[in-house]
Amino acid sequence: MKGKTKFRRPSINGRLVIMLSAFIVLILMLASPIRDLVAQRARIEALKIQVQQSEKQVELLREVQAKWNDPNFVAAQARARLHYVMPGEIVFSVIGLDGQPEVITNAQPATAWAGEPAPPAPWYKNLYNSWLEADSGEEIINENQTTAIRPNAPK
Repeated sequence: MKGKTKFRRPSINGRLVIMLSAFIVLILMLASPIRDLVAQRARIEALKIQVQQSEKQVELLREVQAKWNDPNFVAAQARARLHYVMPGEIVFSVIGLDGQPEVITNAQPATAWAGEPAPPAPWYKNLYNSWLEADSGEEIINENQTTAIRPNAPK
């Protein structure tokens, strides 16, 4: 049998099995901490973005506060919102082109700043509206639930 060479199939020996099993155990042990690390880094990035947004909001509120510290701005707001006048001034009521005065409704005036939700409806209105919804089977849209924007709010 000198001319014939036999090819031996590689056999799986014990060392290879132990090394592969140790490698698999190592991967399984490191999977959870690595996943937690990635999740924590994502959480940190989200919190950084939230901090930046909060800082922008604080800066905006400081600007609004600075406006309210100006007596001229406060006087202008009192004139526009509360219809105050200075002593000696004459107040005029402007009517429309049709010669009729403006129709006054009992609707709630827009009192929220731009971007803020309107104040919630009183509990008895909610109760009454839910009773009407249950009776009619149709959803009643409350106009006070929309975001109110005051036209003379500071920007």
